[in-house]
Amino acid sequence: MKYHPESLAKFWRHISDKMARFGLIGNPIAHSKSPLLFAAAYPDKDTYELIEAENLEKSLQIFMQEDFKGINVTSPYKDLVMEHVAFPDRISSLLGSANVLIKGEAGKDGMPLLYSYNTDYYGVKNTVAEFLSKRSERGGASAGSVEKVLVVGAGGAGKAAALAMKDMGYDVSLANRSAGKVAEFASAIGVEYVPLDMAGKLAKEADIIVYSLSFLIDQLKGVDLSGKAVFEANYAKPSLAPECGVVSGVYIDGRWWLYHQAIPAFELFTGRRPNLLAMRRIIGIK
Repeated sequence: MKYHPESLAKFWRHISDKMARFGLIGNPIAHSKSPLLFAAAYPDKDTYELIEAENLEKSLQIFMQEDFKGINVTSPYKDLVMEHVAFPDRISSLLGSANVLIKGEAGKDGMPLLYSYNTDYYGVKNTVAEFLSKRSERGGASAGSVEKVLVVGAGGAGKAAALAMKDMGYDVSLANRSAGKVAEFASAIGVEYVPLDMAGKLAKEADIIVYSLSFLIDQLKGVDLSGKAVFEANYAKPSLAPECGVVSGVYIDGRWWLYHQAIPAFELFTGRRPNLLAMRRIIGIK
């Protein structure tokens, strides 16, 4: 059986009156905002901690053997954890990547079976939907006026963005330096793979550009983005933000991605709605 987010939230309600333990695995993770976010989301209940270990196997061992109910997964383990998952949902299955693992019933060996989810998908989908709604209220572009989306970079974030934008009904191009498995993935979900050299040309034609790389590619330097919505994953060191001298129609800070992926992740963990205002304050968005 594959749990969908809604049914898994119900699954966890039987522990809603008890203290539950959650955490994060990845390397490095000392800089993560997740513990602060979780504390803001649920200030009076449950715990969230960093599981710092030298590799994935040790991290999973701690998770499985101790009384954690669920964990977030960050780089470089998002793809690797899929080998340990018994029940992936549709999104993590298509992406071959997960950022949420939750323990289920015990398997034949007595160890809990793992359910996987990828809420990076919702980090993109729900952010874009919110910003388009705000723009529409101000007389700007609405969801109905968006047709073409360019996603630059096909790492975990880029693939999640491509799937999210495709599911929203847009014409999506996924630009990456090499084809290989990226082209196969693009074909499987119904988007177009394009080489990175075409990014500049396609950026001029796109309504929304989702940028998932940690550096600015030459193909976008000097490209006029004044009529575009630019959504950038990297909030720590952005490349296309106004402070970088880039003028776009609207710039969406990567902190929104962090916020909107955390909401469904925490709901999956607990079955409860988090304190959204407190979460926004911690991240620094309004």
